[in-house]
Amino acid sequence: MNFFNVSLHRLQKALERLVPSEPILIDCCINSCVAFTKEYEALEYCPICERPRYKTGRTAQKQAAYWSPIFSLRMQYQDKNRAETLRYRQNYTESSRYTARDRIADVFDGMRYKSLINSGFFLDPRDVALIGSTDGYQIFRQKRNDCWIVLLLNANLPPSERVKKDNLMISAMFPGPKQLKDMNSFLWPLIQELKKLEGTHLSKPL
Repeated sequence: MNFFNVSLHRLQKALERLVPSEPILIDCCINSCVAFTKEYEALEYCPICERPRYKTGRTAQKQAAYWSPIFSLRMQYQDKNRAETLRYRQNYTESSRYTARDRIADVFDGMRYKSLINSGFFLDPRDVALIGSTDGYQIFRQKRNDCWIVLLLNANLPPSERVKKDNLMISAMFPGPKQLKDMNSFLWPLIQELKKLEGTHLSKPL
């Protein structure tokens, strides 16, 4: 088993306590150039480094992992106490703190959120505001980035709760150690999942 498969396996084990659901695996280039999505979906060789997609048969040389944010959010909204806590965005934006023009106390006070409101987003109290970030992460001791993590924070939670370990939504993991060449191809499955959130009723059974 090569380094990349060992790395992905070890990384998944390290994240099991934070990510309760099973990952969705997508083939990617052994050199981390691209994920085989979108226009690359049917390719058998990397369009950048020309390394083969498969080892033998149809076994991928390397894969990226994704976790469904819809699954995670539904788990939270099906708990009545948790669902009440997740009303923070609505409660805050209806409060006098939000209407005060001389202070920025939360992300909802910023111009970006308000421009989205003016464009017709977040009009339903049940809408979920997510904050996304990604960066290289050194999980082991090789002194290099073992992977790239995509992390979502649920802004419907109070600021004091958003960054607690149990509330972090790790939604994708791209194994390293090399730099990704086409980040959009790696993000594509997650973007499609997030698009499904439009019109999704999170209180419905899983």
